[in-house]
Amino acid sequence: MNRLKPRDVLNPMIEARASKIQDPVAKLRFLKSTDKRVGQVETVLSRPQYWWLRNRKFWLALGFLLMIPVLSLYRSTARPELAVPASPTAGPKPFREAPLEKVWLVDTKSGVESWSNGLRVETRFTTANRPREYFVWNRNQPSSSLTQLPERKPAGIVFHTTESTLEELEEQKLRRLKLLGESLLQYVNKEKAYHYVIDRFGRVFRIVQESDAANHAGKSTWADGKWAYIGLNDSFLAISFETQTAPGDAAPIISEAQVSSGRMLTRMLRARYGIAAENCVTHAQVSINPSNFQIGYHTDWAGNFPFEAMGLPDNYTLPLASLHLFGFNYDGTFFGNRRPHVEGCSQQ
Repeated sequence: MNRLKPRDVLNPMIEARASKIQDPVAKLRFLKSTDKRVGQVETVLSRPQYWWLRNRKFWLALGFLLMIPVLSLYRSTARPELAVPASPTAGPKPFREAPLEKVWLVDTKSGVESWSNGLRVETRFTTANRPREYFVWNRNQPSSSLTQLPERKPAGIVFHTTESTLEELEEQKLRRLKLLGESLLQYVNKEKAYHYVIDRFGRVFRIVQESDAANHAGKSTWADGKWAYIGLNDSFLAISFETQTAPGDAAPIISEAQVSSGRMLTRMLRARYGIAAENCVTHAQVSINPSNFQIGYHTDWAGNFPFEAMGLPDNYTLPLASLHLFGFNYDGTFFGNRRPHVEGCSQQ
């Protein structure tokens, strides 16, 4: 069966309509115009049945239309996942220290000082010692000699443990706890051992007044970006927590009240004297033994000091001046987690 052409279908319809036009000129114009339209229809209908398969514009338009709902779905469901996850090889977040706010004395009543940051200091055990006086060495000028600074303000803080007798922190043992605490305070007052003691209940006691030296660090050394300090009894303040050094890598036992008071006391002293965070260190970090030329004659807070809870960076990562500047050595005591930084130095 032969397929009908467009002209075979349209011509009878055109002729029927033309027969109704009486004016010959109008009829001729009609036939010419319809013949042109018929040619246009033939051109379109004579294309292959699946012409769109080879039409590039058709496929581009179709692809764009199909992408619209896909993009909408992606924006609504995938956007929360666009945050870049932390790299598994990235190190710990750098410590960001809050600006030091000014701390001032609010009141003194019945032997208790109240400070603007909430700190309370008991003064009934306060004693005097020799005035602070110390020498420093300018580490940026190797040929320089020891220099006595005109200022007599403390340059840093050393954290200690009292290594005194302890009792379990329980209400039924309150009498024993208070007796041990009083005995400790009387002893350190007599020995002029620390500037401050924080007892098991978080109470802060001033022992040696801040203007004087305390007998706390023994043979010791430390350094910051400019100065090296030798003998920290005069140059650094001492804060001691009533506790004992635990065996092995276990952390010494200190209460939440002690941590809270330690943080407030550290903030007060740093704000008052402009003490740099890098100069707030533990006794084990600064102690040396000149007889065998090794570090760590005293090992209190050799590990696990709560630097972050005190508002400080982890200063265990700082290089020890005794090793890197003065050539001291160390033994295996200082290997382990969160010990003073000794990497890269020879071991004896």
